Amino acid sequence: MREEYWYYAFWLLVVGSWVLGVAYGKWGGGYGGVLLDLGQAVSVPQPGKLELWQPILYFTLTVVATFVLSQLFFGVGAAIFLFARGISDSGLISGMEAMVSNWKLAYIQTGDLWAIFFIMLVLAVNLPLCLWAAHIGTQRATRMLYRLRGKPTKPLARHETIMNLLMIIAISLVVGLVATFALSYT
Repeated sequence: MREEYWYYAFWLLVVGSWVLGVAYGKWGGGYGGVLLDLGQAVSVPQPGKLELWQPILYFTLTVVATFVLSQLFFGVGAAIFLFARGISDSGLISGMEAMVSNWKLAYIQTGDLWAIFFIMLVLAVNLPLCLWAAHIGTQRATRMLYRLRGKPTKPLARHETIMNLLMIIAISLVVGLVATFALSYT
């Protein structure tokens, strides 16, 4: 396969494995076991299980862990850990569904609104940043495999990967601060 196509193949691998994990967790009874334990390494827990200062750490370290763990086994780690994250995120989605289904139109608790906002930060910001970090990690791992085999690769600016990762970490820190604020009101 040409090297240009690997870029899209990695996105398919990263996003597809997460989607399969959510489907397995939602409809396949994927709660518990080794995969859920692996998913906890790269996912943010539900707001009720966190202390006030922990969202900053979780939002930042999940991105770093996803980047590092996606390089295991020359990119196969991304599929494994994002599948496991999908299983973990299916529990988060189910918890959000349960909260919303218990709402009464005349009376909605503000704590529930903040919890939903927190979960939306996880799914709408942290998750895409983790997917991006996994994509960068798989690209880096494949380039390493090519270099070990002695195959020529197009030069990729080393600082580009590091700059992208630093940008992802900075965004994660900011969102972690916002999530900490939201968690204080739940």
